[in-house]
Amino acid sequence: MSLRTRIVALIGLVVMASVVLGALVAGLEARRTLRDELNAARSGGAQTVASAYEDLPRSDHALRDLRQLVATFDGDRHLRARLIDGAGRTLATSSGPDRFERAPGWFAAWLGAPPRSIRMPAPATAAGPTAIELQPIPGPDVGAVWREVLHAVAILVLMAVLGLALVFAALGAAVRPLRRMSDALARIGEGDYAARVREEGPPELVGLQRAFNRMGEQLAAMQSRNRQLEIQVATIQDEERAEIARDLHDDMGPHLFSVTIDAQIVGGLVSGKSEQEVRDRLRSIQDAVAHMQRLVRELLTRLRPTPVTELGLAPAIDDLVAFWNARRGEVRIEIEVMDEAALPEPVKDATFRIVQEALSNAMRHAHPKAVHVLVEPLGEREIVVAVSDDGTSRVGPGRGGFGLIGIRERVQALGGELRIDKGEGSGRGWTVTARLPLGPNLPAPAWGEVA
Repeated sequence: MSLRTRIVALIGLVVMASVVLGALVAGLEARRTLRDELNAARSGGAQTVASAYEDLPRSDHALRDLRQLVATFDGDRHLRARLIDGAGRTLATSSGPDRFERAPGWFAAWLGAPPRSIRMPAPATAAGPTAIELQPIPGPDVGAVWREVLHAVAILVLMAVLGLALVFAALGAAVRPLRRMSDALARIGEGDYAARVREEGPPELVGLQRAFNRMGEQLAAMQSRNRQLEIQVATIQDEERAEIARDLHDDMGPHLFSVTIDAQIVGGLVSGKSEQEVRDRLRSIQDAVAHMQRLVRELLTRLRPTPVTELGLAPAIDDLVAFWNARRGEVRIEIEVMDEAALPEPVKDATFRIVQEALSNAMRHAHPKAVHVLVEPLGEREIVVAVSDDGTSRVGPGRGGFGLIGIRERVQALGGELRIDKGEGSGRGWTVTARLPLGPNLPAPAWGEVA
């Protein structure tokens, strides 16, 4: 249950309790008022009967006058008058109101029993022993009270419904900025640090929104600095590798070559069959040195800067394709590379690494018949790099390998996206797709600005 619904439900319970309490108080007041009215009516009726009794001894037709006295109570909504003889038989009865609203029995019972009837004996006359009984009748008054209570409760319920509707609308307006802030927080949790909220509403919410926007700005700035640091680290790594490669080439290479020449000269100077063991040792030295030379060449190849730095993007990819054509000539490799003039150096380097790794994985694992390499612009601020094959491998290219991890880190450092998708149908190969930004999303190295 949402906070808004909970608050409205709580207010509704309070209002309902207030309505019930108000109805109870109104009923108790009506109960007291009804009893007072019936007692007053009974007292007034008794005074009327007593006044009529004063003239009754002088009447020449006392029974007729008594019947007329009872008739004076016709239509009275509070009392019923009844003329009875000495044996308790009813000689005449007044009629009550023609119509009135009847209340439920439980409501009448809750209001309490009416006051007791009173019997007033008539003076001794020729009519014999008679009396008039005055009986309070609460029905019409109870019906009137019931109607008033219904009206009051209806008004209270209507006001409560209107009040709850206003509270619901007001809470909706108050919660709306919080809902927008919740959506913005979800976007920030997904890595979109550009999410912001409008600063509006009560002062408390405005302060919270302002703090949220400052947090988003700081997170965006931190993300930008992190990307700059990642690019700087990659640049430093490339420079260190180039320096190590130069050292290996300049220092170790000549010495290894010198050892090889010396071993050859010694082997040429030794003669005779008795010197066969020396020749074998020298040959072993030559083999070891040749092995070390191969290792040094491999290290130099791995540590040297990417071919992009020396050749350019398109020639470097052409060189890579030529490498695989020489070894896997049965695979058709198609390339489409855009003009690289507008590409920043970090984007060129990342593009080559993506093509290098994806093409290597396709050749090693997918057993393709054709591979397509595509580098093209995507709007004005992005490029797309895609390498697709039609191989039969069921395992994604480079899943869990260090090569894929490396290019994924490069793509993320540039603020881009990397996807690996299975081709349509069975045995349709895989597609490695990267989207790399060219504009403001690309953090450029700024050595003097990094704290």
